[in-house]
Amino acid sequence: MEFGEKLQRLRKKAGKSRYELSKLTALDQAFLGRLETGVKNPSRDTVLKLGFALVHNNTAITLDDIDELLMAAEFAPLRKL
Repeated sequence: MEFGEKLQRLRKKAGKSRYELSKLTALDQAFLGRLETGVKNPSRDTVLKLGFALVHNNTAITLDDIDELLMAAEFAPLRKL
């Protein structure tokens, strides 16, 4: 699964809108849309920021999900899998 698809799936799993994710990450909603559609590629810091924002006040998202998001963006996971 590509990064954008994974991000969108996890955002929906977390029950967060792009607006809510934007507020938690200080990333522009339009930028989040470009990430989800694959127009833009994120930095590792951006992926981590997104992952931790998805976990915020949410038990549906796990560290495994963040690792999958990192790997979808072609970065090393936080833990060895």
